[in-house]
Amino acid sequence: MVETQKSAPWEGWSELGIFDTLFTVRATRIYKRELVPEPVLARILRAATFAGSSGNTQPWEFVVVTDDGLKQKMHDLIAPVWATEVDAKRSQPADQLVDGAGRSITGRDAVANVPNVGAIVLVFWNPDRGIRFHGEYEENPDGTLKELRPHDGGRGASLFPACQNMILAARALGVQSLFTTFFNRVEPQLKELLGVPPRMFLECGVFLGYGDENLKAPRRKPLETVVHHNDWDRAWAGTPDVTI
Repeated sequence: MVETQKSAPWEGWSELGIFDTLFTVRATRIYKRELVPEPVLARILRAATFAGSSGNTQPWEFVVVTDDGLKQKMHDLIAPVWATEVDAKRSQPADQLVDGAGRSITGRDAVANVPNVGAIVLVFWNPDRGIRFHGEYEENPDGTLKELRPHDGGRGASLFPACQNMILAARALGVQSLFTTFFNRVEPQLKELLGVPPRMFLECGVFLGYGDENLKAPRRKPLETVVHHNDWDRAWAGTPDVTI
């Protein structure tokens, strides 16, 4: 078994194979204040652009934030919103919502670490490249779009695979990551801060950096508890669990 989430510098780092990567990647919420080298970051971003998308439209726009001042401003935008709209409304105190290793399972640590992350990639959907159907959006006088459909799942179908490519490429290169949607709560303010055209739709974000927590290999439920073979009542009975 490959050691999980070991930070490594770019120089001399031996890339992981695909299954080593898949079976050891973890969501990291606590980070060292350390930048990701530009060649590493460029390779991760390039991997994102090789994801599939609806009709091969490639409707993504990536805003990469590495500036300390901007990251601090992003933190200052999301922290109070998270405290009042999320943590304050939980039925349990945030410090009780932990996993078996005592790690918080909420986004509180991630919010606190926004200033520390090496790079934050905000992933936007460009409506001028993405596939749209009649009745889904209405054009506003200022050129922005008003969403009319009841859910926004179509955009994610083209953007989430790119995020997963980033996460896996990062792991293969010794970089930790986190997929998040909490920045969506302050989308208008972020667009103004970063000069993003109002017409773009913020879908999610990906943290990229070097973790400051000791994470073990992830645990997953056995296949026979989550896989149904040809019939819902027939559990998987083929080859037993195989990792690496």
